[in-house]
Amino acid sequence: MQEIRECIYKFTPDMQPVATAKPGEVVKFITKDCYDGQVQKPTDIAETVDWQHTNPATGPLYIEGAEPGDALAVDILDVTVADQGAVCSIPECGPFCEKSELRTHIMRIENGLVHWDANDMVWPLDTMVGVIGVATDEKEISTGFVGNHGGNMDSRIIKKGVTVWFPVRVKGGLLAMGDLHATMADGEVCGNGIEIAGEVIVRVRLLKNFKLNWAVTETKDAYFVNTCGPTCDDAIRAGYLELHRLISDAYDLDYTDTAMYMSIQGYLCANQACLVEEAGGDSFRVGTPKVLNKKPLIG
Repeated sequence: MQEIRECIYKFTPDMQPVATAKPGEVVKFITKDCYDGQVQKPTDIAETVDWQHTNPATGPLYIEGAEPGDALAVDILDVTVADQGAVCSIPECGPFCEKSELRTHIMRIENGLVHWDANDMVWPLDTMVGVIGVATDEKEISTGFVGNHGGNMDSRIIKKGVTVWFPVRVKGGLLAMGDLHATMADGEVCGNGIEIAGEVIVRVRLLKNFKLNWAVTETKDAYFVNTCGPTCDDAIRAGYLELHRLISDAYDLDYTDTAMYMSIQGYLCANQACLVEEAGGDSFRVGTPKVLNKKPLIG
């Protein structure tokens, strides 16, 4: 199995790949935490962080045969994390920032449990991948930002057992990922999950000539379109429109029946509700359950 360790800090159209994989190949991404190792103790608060070196994404990986207009499937086979993570309060981030003090807590990971020793609290580990994306088609986008290439989606359901589908916009796709969390809440309202280093094992696959406008997460029983926008309304509307298109095409429903179906079968959840507009704005996932007697939305 290939192992990748090199990191990027921006998704661009012309990123230089550090490794190549064939469709069907399994690859391990060894990832740093979102602070690039800068936060190791409670005195390492957000003010001490060099924000130009945050959210490192391991990669990019070139997938042979991937061409613009294809869809890239990334099967998340496993996510493992280190034995220590950190959570910081971030200035100017989220609904509590005006009254929250700058503070850092170090979280201990042991035997599948998160230990918040400072407050004598314990809960189960629930690892997920915060940053995962492919090359952009035009501009540079920080790995800390979200967009229609994926990036810092911070969806708590991107974890072991799911597949994330991406629109391929440049030859090779150029996949990178990082920003793992030991646990993270929907919305990530303080700007952090439990930020932690780790490893992600994935299988890459290709679906030729399949149009996607946004990254889509496929779980065992549902599909979720991941979108963002300058306002919540913009982000949610973009998700509904993309999901409407996918449902209509897959199930051969007309415009009105598709809209009616989405009104009776669907999900709406916040991925990250703390980003400013220049970082891509708030991000959401708009979903629908799989239909037992219909073909997949993707594939």
